[in-house]
Amino acid sequence: MRLEEIGYISKAKGIKGELILKLEKEINIDLLKALFTEDGGSKAPHFIDFTSNSNSGLCIKLEGIDSIDQAKKLIGKKVFVDDQLIIVDENENWLVGYELIDNVHGSLGPVLEIEDNGAQLLMHLTYRNHQVILPLVEDFIEKTDEKNKQIYYNAPEGLIAIYLEKDLE
Repeated sequence: MRLEEIGYISKAKGIKGELILKLEKEINIDLLKALFTEDGGSKAPHFIDFTSNSNSGLCIKLEGIDSIDQAKKLIGKKVFVDDQLIIVDENENWLVGYELIDNVHGSLGPVLEIEDNGAQLLMHLTYRNHQVILPLVEDFIEKTDEKNKQIYYNAPEGLIAIYLEKDLE
């Protein structure tokens, strides 16, 4: 089992030891039976009695945590789960590793990461030793060659040059 951080315990709720978990990643709550908190560099397991949704996060009740005083000791702790429980949006990351070929600059190298900034998806690349972030917008993609793992891209005029000029200032 590989553990991955999914958030942190933000506060205690009520007097019976319930906690609010702030999730930074989407997980399959229906399969969640245990979670781990970081304690002095090691991971301490906690079995879950129940979960429920709350306006401020995921409300959880852990076995053996039955009072507000016990719950307060976990506030601020990072929370980890089996990475199999993390829901990955395949639509977002399927282009990672594809070579991005711009119609002006040619090959910009592989897409290293795709990030959702809330407004749009962004592709992260390294081109000529510069970090380049480009919008993943249908209007800029001429075609996608899945066989050769290539994206043919038409970047807005001057966008890539902005990243290359940073060293000239």
